[in-house]
Amino acid sequence: MSRMGPLSIAGIALVVICAGIWGLQAMKRQPKPTAADDASSTQVKRNPFRSAVVELKFQSRSLHDGEEYLSATGHRFEYIDVTGGRRREDYGRNVTVLRQSTTVETLTGIFDGADFYIVTEKEGKRTGRVMNMREGYDYTIWEDSAAEKLRVPGATVSKEEFLGRPCTVYSISPGKTVQKWWVWEGITLRSESHFEDRTTVMDTSEEAVRVEEDGDIDPGLFVLPADVMFEPAKPTVAEQLNHHKSPPWVRMGPETNLFF
Repeated sequence: MSRMGPLSIAGIALVVICAGIWGLQAMKRQPKPTAADDASSTQVKRNPFRSAVVELKFQSRSLHDGEEYLSATGHRFEYIDVTGGRRREDYGRNVTVLRQSTTVETLTGIFDGADFYIVTEKEGKRTGRVMNMREGYDYTIWEDSAAEKLRVPGATVSKEEFLGRPCTVYSISPGKTVQKWWVWEGITLRSESHFEDRTTVMDTSEEAVRVEEDGDIDPGLFVLPADVMFEPAKPTVAEQLNHHKSPPWVRMGPETNLFF
């Protein structure tokens, strides 16, 4: 049985990511909206809450020729200060290769209203990057669902409750690829994805286990660590292709690998 090396896995991930990027670009090239649509879209959105804290857990699993090659489990915390226009996300995950070697990785992202700061820790090394966002962005501080914002072509839409909250559910299934999102007030509370080709199967899922609204968020969470030097972040492939100003917290799923 052949084994897939790290570069092969990375190659498949890149194909999946690029396919998503090209798909997003195609969505953005939809016909120009009517004047009525423009008027509607420019209206100021009602703030659904003054703050929100969301705790999520995620897992992923990759098989090659029926053998588990890569798996990961982890958690994510979102601290959304709508009133102050600030946001923080904390990630932690355990990654296992060939059921043997396991690494622990963490990431913190802090948006202070002008810049997005990223601190990553992997194999005992901490690094810091900063993305300038002073020109603004085309989402609200709480929205993270690209599937809802871009109105994915071919998606089926339904309604379900999750954690007692009314969600809009978006589902797409081109070929053997299946993706599904549960979105509440622009926030993805649950997501599932399945990718499959002749030799490889990749499954990823994430779901919220706790949601708190309108509570007080500790201001210290938005203070940058004093022991980290922040270097300008290099644009990712998605950022180079994306002529819109989409903030880093907007995504199609729990793609934490894009940050590490």
